[in-house]
Amino acid sequence: MSAPSWLQDEPEIRALLAAALDRFDQQSGEHRSRATFLSAERYLLSLARADEQADHTWALIEELADAEVLEIRRSRHGALDPDWHNAKLAFVPGAEPVLREWLQRPRAESSLAQWRRAVEEQAHLFPSGHELLLTRRIACPGRNDREVVTALAGLASVRRPATLRQLSKLAFWGDSKVLDDRGELIAALFPDLPVRERPIVVTVHLPERFDGVLFIENQDNYSAAIDGELAAGTELAIVFLHGFRGTAARIRSRQGVRLHYGGPGIDRREQFERWWFGDVAALGPLFFWGDLDFASMQMLKTLRQRFDGITAWRPGYEPMLTELAASGGGNRPTGHRQVDPGSTGCAFADETLLPAVRTLGCWDQERMAD
Repeated sequence: MSAPSWLQDEPEIRALLAAALDRFDQQSGEHRSRATFLSAERYLLSLARADEQADHTWALIEELADAEVLEIRRSRHGALDPDWHNAKLAFVPGAEPVLREWLQRPRAESSLAQWRRAVEEQAHLFPSGHELLLTRRIACPGRNDREVVTALAGLASVRRPATLRQLSKLAFWGDSKVLDDRGELIAALFPDLPVRERPIVVTVHLPERFDGVLFIENQDNYSAAIDGELAAGTELAIVFLHGFRGTAARIRSRQGVRLHYGGPGIDRREQFERWWFGDVAALGPLFFWGDLDFASMQMLKTLRQRFDGITAWRPGYEPMLTELAASGGGNRPTGHRQVDPGSTGCAFADETLLPAVRTLGCWDQERMAD
């Protein structure tokens, strides 16, 4: 579609169309199918005069609406109010290519897309996997994405225990704060890196008799388990695993964790700790139960590096699979942690759970009560 002959002579309308493109540029991938709305009176200041020029401007807007470049969403107004009073101008995604051609403004690659390209180009520098890094951009003033990724990868050579602040200062040109709140990312990228941090607090429920351990991600289900509401878990020690922090490398070091106990079997805590800290073999089978999504499968994958042989807990996941299939599909995997881990090493997760998430979507533990 050719641009109207009058467009070059209407800077106010050109600015309006440019503002619409600005909005499109700011939209994330999940919002690209939605229209963007602009207030007519806010962006077309000439309308406030309510004179002949205002009528002319509005007539041009109506011409753009007839050409389906935008839609006019009128609101209720008084008999004496002009037609554009409180009107919204809706620009649907299909209009974006037309506007870009008219204004000679090609779509710029997003900062996240540039970051992902830099990470993929240097993926070989992260032998433990780079998937989580794809969605966790690190910005350093004066440095491009490739320089930042290279600097981050250099942490693989660190052998001495260090804090996140020390690691940040070492990697990022003396800036000690870059890695603040990024402990989970560092744990995922460098599982063997000895990060010195505050101890992780882990809650453990010990029944009178237990012949295995169940790690539960969701607090409500942990509470249900220790209350005896999960029949299949009554003879398992129950560990509340809160987020990726609970999968960090220091989770099994005496300096890196603080175990807090409850339950009638607390007199067996010494036996439990001897296993936890690697002094004796496993007390029995090890299981993990979290949400049915990519993030939880990534947690399982990392946990298997900490606790050899841990597998997805069938009594928890099989009902979730049934409900997910019966619903016709759950939520699509979204968010910075929802990156397909590829495989976990657990046959049940790799052959059944991950294919279900890829095909049908996610299912949260909280929805089991629906």
